[in-house]
Amino acid sequence: MKWTLTHALGLLSGLALSTGCSTGDASTGARFGLNLAKKDSHLKIWLDEEQAKQNKVKKAATGYSRWDVKHCSTTPKLRFEIEDPDRFGRIGSVMLSIYQKFEAQYSDRAEFTLVARDKDPQAQMKPGIVYDLAQPGQGFRVFDINGNDVTGVKLIPGVKYMMTLTVAADKSETAQVFFETTHETPTAAASD
Repeated sequence: MKWTLTHALGLLSGLALSTGCSTGDASTGARFGLNLAKKDSHLKIWLDEEQAKQNKVKKAATGYSRWDVKHCSTTPKLRFEIEDPDRFGRIGSVMLSIYQKFEAQYSDRAEFTLVARDKDPQAQMKPGIVYDLAQPGQGFRVFDINGNDVTGVKLIPGVKYMMTLTVAADKSETAQVFFETTHETPTAAASD
């Protein structure tokens, strides 16, 4: 189900009505509304054409919900958009890192890091373009966990990962997206 402003306001109204008349309960309902209205990121991210989403109920209750993608191949394709580009100012670099889940957390060492070969701002990843992380092209370098140059990203099926996308600018921002890889790539699934 797609969450819309109507759904969020309906949830907020229901919470406000169920809180009763006491001041403490009313402020709890207002807090839920403020939590929902809070903007966590100006970056929108898609992996394999699925947009990263937050759990709205968790965000309303706690003020934060991580960004998740349910299905991702072992050779993902990335697209990102920037809401309110003027907020970022001059973009100097864009970097992507993918971390594998390790025990109860995620490794401190990136499995893969992708950067532009050239430090020129015009050479960086750009919003609205789909990047095949398995074959990002000549303009990009991909490093594995050992710092070796590799041709592209190849993840392990059935493993949980966290991806960070950092846009370094006058006002920088990093978005984290959590996902688990599927056991087949989209092209293999389409041929069945």
